[in-house]
Amino acid sequence: VPAGRQRSRFLAVGFYDKTVRILSLESDSLLAVVARQALTVEPTSLAFADMHATGQHHFADGGATAAATTLFLNIGLHSGVLQRSVVDSVTGELSDTQTRFLGTRPVRLIRVQAHGSNAVLALSSRSWLMYNYQSQFKTMPLSTDPFEGVSNFSSEYCPDGIVAVSSNLLR
Repeated sequence: VPAGRQRSRFLAVGFYDKTVRILSLESDSLLAVVARQALTVEPTSLAFADMHATGQHHFADGGATAAATTLFLNIGLHSGVLQRSVVDSVTGELSDTQTRFLGTRPVRLIRVQAHGSNAVLALSSRSWLMYNYQSQFKTMPLSTDPFEGVSNFSSEYCPDGIVAVSSNLLR
C-alpha cells in the first residue's frame, strides 16, 4: 500500500489462459481491467514490490541510480522464468518487461525485507533474492539448497530475518 493511502490502487491476477491482468481497486472503477499482459506459459506466482529503479531496469547489477521508488510486478512462470515489469503508478499499465530464467521448477515469489527495504525471494530449483542495495537493484542467487517455503521475521538481534524450509530442514 503506497504511503498516504489506505489501500493499493491495483490488484494483479494470473489466469490459466496465460495472461496476467491488472485490476483497479479504486472505488469508482472497482475490478475494472486496466492492463493485460500475455505470457508464454501459465503464471504460478505474482508479487508487487516498490523498489528503486536502476538504469534501464535490467536484472544485471549496476547502472544509474534513482532517487524514487518504482512499482514492479514480478511474475513467476511455470517454466522457471521470472518476468519483471514496471507498473505505472497512476494508470496501472505495464511496461519495460525483463525476463530471466531462474531454474527448472515453477517460480514462486515471496515478499521479504532486505537491508530495511522491500525485496522479493524467488524460489525455483535455485533460490534468488531481488533487492536494493545502495540505490541499485540486485538479483543474487542464494548459495543454499533450494527453499520449499520461506517467511520473513524481525527481532532485536535480526531485524531482516528470513526463515526457510529446505529438504525437511529449518534454515
